[in-house]
Amino acid sequence: MKLRDSPIYHEKQSFWLCAKHSLNNALQDEIYTHADLERIAKYLHELHPEQTGWLKFNSHKNFLGFGDYDVNVITLALQEHGYDLVWHDNRSDIDEADLSNSVGLIVHIQPEWFFRRGHWFAVKHFDHMLTTPVVPTTYVGQPRAARSSSPERGSHEYDAKTFEPGFWNLDSKLVHPENIGNRDQLNTFLSVLSKRNRVHVLLIVPLKAPSSI
Repeated sequence: MKLRDSPIYHEKQSFWLCAKHSLNNALQDEIYTHADLERIAKYLHELHPEQTGWLKFNSHKNFLGFGDYDVNVITLALQEHGYDLVWHDNRSDIDEADLSNSVGLIVHIQPEWFFRRGHWFAVKHFDHMLTTPVVPTTYVGQPRAARSSSPERGSHEYDAKTFEPGFWNLDSKLVHPENIGNRDQLNTFLSVLSKRNRVHVLLIVPLKAPSSI
């Protein structure tokens, strides 16, 4: 089975656009473009110019335009399409989070090493069985380990496997999404990740309509 035949929508890492990839991967469609997030970052910058500091840099993105968007850009991008972002309180265990109304998770990891850049990636639950290529395991936060010339061209053949409904790691630094499994396995996955990095888990939920007065 070739990567292009996978039923899972999966954008791979480009520049520092992990926020865009996370949004599109979580919502399973190419909803957001680089230009969309640049527009939102510019809007937020102009909305609160007093927060820019004396250098006047846009604190919501990389000043060269390569991405590196902050959570404010992600939140407003979701709100434009009828979703909201809810932070999981890290003071409580992840298994206490109510995911029943969530359409996906966005996870932010910040390695303990000061010079390593933070990274956004998506986790999503699929409620039906999926037959996908079986791709060798790679690791979150190690993009070079995930790169391969032949898979990128889509010509490499992999064995196929059918997975039960469950959670998938849609990290853009992976060659192909990785099956996580059920809720208990998701809890373990995030707990292990938290031991190596500073981790924040955010839930994508439908935006509540404003109550009428």
